[in-house]
Amino acid sequence: MTIDYKIPKKMKVWGAMLLLFFIQSCQIEGENLSLDDLPQPDFEAIETGPGRVQLTNKTNTPTIAKWTVLSSGQTLEGDVVEANLIFEGLYDIQLNVVGQGGMASITKSVTISENDPEACANDRALGFIASCDQKKWKLNPEAGAFKVGPGPDNGEWWSSGVADVTARACEFNDEFVFSFNAEGTFAYDNKGDFFADGYLGNGTSGCEPAANLTGEQALWNSGTFRFSVTEGTGVNRLGQLRLVGRGAHIGVKKAHNGGETVSGPVNDFVLYDILEMKSNVNGQGYDILKIGVRISEVDPATGQASWWTFTLRSFE
Repeated sequence: MTIDYKIPKKMKVWGAMLLLFFIQSCQIEGENLSLDDLPQPDFEAIETGPGRVQLTNKTNTPTIAKWTVLSSGQTLEGDVVEANLIFEGLYDIQLNVVGQGGMASITKSVTISENDPEACANDRALGFIASCDQKKWKLNPEAGAFKVGPGPDNGEWWSSGVADVTARACEFNDEFVFSFNAEGTFAYDNKGDFFADGYLGNGTSGCEPAANLTGEQALWNSGTFRFSVTEGTGVNRLGQLRLVGRGAHIGVKKAHNGGETVSGPVNDFVLYDILEMKSNVNGQGYDILKIGVRISEVDPATGQASWWTFTLRSFE
């Protein structure tokens, strides 16, 4: 089955900010344009507790600061931020700054001397997703397991129904296993089949064998990837889940940050906002994890962005 709906236009926010800085920094003297000197980025890193480090922008001029933990792709913004790196070890952290003189960056190695002993607690995003060893998830076998609409957890444009649990059995049998380790191991197992959805494999509206994923689409097959969790971020401030590796995904394969692409994965990661975490639902012993991926920026005309939302259930 092919799902049709309209996607609002994307807004290039970071690029617009850079353009604004460029315009402000230009000084017109006759026909000459001049820029301030490039900023000289620098930062300070101080451990604030087990697995945690405070990063402070020490650049010589006022700038907008954006941080990246290179091993996981975790990103943060602001002059003073705290990164939860969980495990002891050495981490390369990059600071990118934008100032009136342009853009510049610096990378430093930061040492974490002690593991965060509470990171795998069930009330922490990482612990909820991976437990203290590993945790297996599947699409929740109920109506609304995946949906798309103008906002997170919104199925206005399309939402799976009860009948889809059977019709799309080759999606509901997919397993997503997260391991609690320093490598952040994420294993995806499609159980040898997939739902073609009109654009995968032979493009049918039913289940096909995994061998039908060819070319770039083959990257969406079963595999082992990496993941990271950033706490306190996302639209609901519950955190964000980043799947790292070309082809890593949960739910609808074509959905990625900023759009949908049917020919194969376009990025080396997908970032999901954690929308809901429920433990021991109805006393039945399983957990529910709801995540969303924004496939467009906010449309100024409607004030809405487009989202796919996926609901997962934990399994032993």
